[in-house]
Amino acid sequence: MISLRKRTATGLLLLALLAMGVYAYLRAPVHGPWAPVPAGSYTVGSLESAEGDPPREVHTDGFRVQRTEVTVGQFIRFLNATRPDPPFDSPQIVYRGGRHRSLVDRRKPAAFISYKQAIAYAHWLDGRRRARIRLPTPDEWEIAARGGVHGIRYPWGRAAPHGRAQFAARGPARVAQYEPNAFGLYDMAGNVAEWCLSQDDEAERAYALGGSWAERSPALLRVFHRTAFPKIYRDADVGFRLIMER
Repeated sequence: MISLRKRTATGLLLLALLAMGVYAYLRAPVHGPWAPVPAGSYTVGSLESAEGDPPREVHTDGFRVQRTEVTVGQFIRFLNATRPDPPFDSPQIVYRGGRHRSLVDRRKPAAFISYKQAIAYAHWLDGRRRARIRLPTPDEWEIAARGGVHGIRYPWGRAAPHGRAQFAARGPARVAQYEPNAFGLYDMAGNVAEWCLSQDDEAERAYALGGSWAERSPALLRVFHRTAFPKIYRDADVGFRLIMER
């Protein structure tokens, strides 16, 4: 009888662990970290755009997008592999004992990263993957954020972002805490705004799209809203994600 009870308890435990594993696999963005965006023509811009950018059609040959923003843990791996001089330092990351270490949850989006530092990370990952990896252009970012759905305000549709994105908050959340868009991309609105590729290397500013946890107005999270930051900007509300050219 005791043996039967032990086997039953063991079986229930194994079933619970299996269920947790299946849930983690389905919920976390670890399977397939790059989501495909099909080639084709897409509409960007909006008559609602505060920047006066009306709707227009653009074509893409297709690309792949990181499902989540680059995390603190991912950025630390880059720092420890490349050993920048002077060492990188931020409220999220400290250099101690000859290595960069996290001061926060490693699954939170990496912030306090300048445009140039985001470019450096892309070049490092480009070499590791042997593929063309870079920041998305603002148009590519908007195409990805829309998830292939024409005319929407937010990555999920037209409904307000309450309960659908990290905004009007005290700080960023772990990546992938909210539902992804139709392309399987997480946090394309809120959490941290995301650097986009500047078409002018000499320009002092570049766009960061998506809005952040610090926004109070939902309008700043709309897929077509574009905010220009100085390229040297480093603060808690701006991070990045990358694309891979096909």
